[in-house]
Amino acid sequence: MNSMTGFGRATLLVDGLQCTIEIKSVNSRFLDLNIRSPKQVNSVEHIIRKCIQKTLHRGKVDIYVTLQDVGDRTKTFLINSALKTQIQELLVAEKFYATPQDAPLSAVMSISNDWVQVKDDEITEESLTTLITETTTNALEALIKMRQAEGIHIQQDLLQRLSKMSAIIDDINEHKTAAIVAYKENLRTKMMEFVENLNITVNEDRLLQEVAIMADKTDITEEIVRFRSHVVQLTNTLKKDEPIGRKLDFIIQEMNREVNTIGSKAMDITLTDHVVQLKCELEKVREQVQNIE
Repeated sequence: MNSMTGFGRATLLVDGLQCTIEIKSVNSRFLDLNIRSPKQVNSVEHIIRKCIQKTLHRGKVDIYVTLQDVGDRTKTFLINSALKTQIQELLVAEKFYATPQDAPLSAVMSISNDWVQVKDDEITEESLTTLITETTTNALEALIKMRQAEGIHIQQDLLQRLSKMSAIIDDINEHKTAAIVAYKENLRTKMMEFVENLNITVNEDRLLQEVAIMADKTDITEEIVRFRSHVVQLTNTLKKDEPIGRKLDFIIQEMNREVNTIGSKAMDITLTDHVVQLKCELEKVREQVQNIE
């Protein structure tokens, strides 16, 4: 399992052009990509998006792309002959030289060197594609390593909390019978007092039957069985090497539903205390799961 939080950076040099790509990801319900890149990358930006969509499944992902000319690329010189001739004619008109041909290049450049332009040869589409693809791949590998490392820490924490919740539910299961017996006795006593206050006669067997029916409604055996089943599901899911965040969300919702039902049926202070502990642990688990891909 992987966390959705991570950072990856890679730099690559191809044909004198250096590319640096940084990828940062944080929690998000879905995969949300935001690419910031220079206009030279517009034609191949889809490659970055495709690489990330193929690798990541959830998270808000910010990608920063920078291109830098390191000075090793082939240059192209462009001569503005009209401007050069115009400068030479100016030098003749000012009587520095007799004819335009007599004006040396040094004199022309002393006036202006705008007539000579140096331009980097444009990087080919193939080279740019290779540069962006490899840099993105390397940055993604670094990001995934960090997400995996974070995922391991989250997994260990969740497994510890599941173990703690299993212990709590075992305590609840151990105490449930005594709680039901105490509830029955308390309910029977109160009903007998109520009948005596009304000064009426009732069938004691019928009264005990009603007490038993009401007490049975507080039985939490089914909820305990389902909760334990969800713990097993959650534990097994945590060990899978695939995106599991949404499945974990669903399982935790079901676990929370069982705990709420146990809490509504609990007629004993000890059970109530255990339910509070379970809810606290479940909330911590839910917060952690929000960061799982």
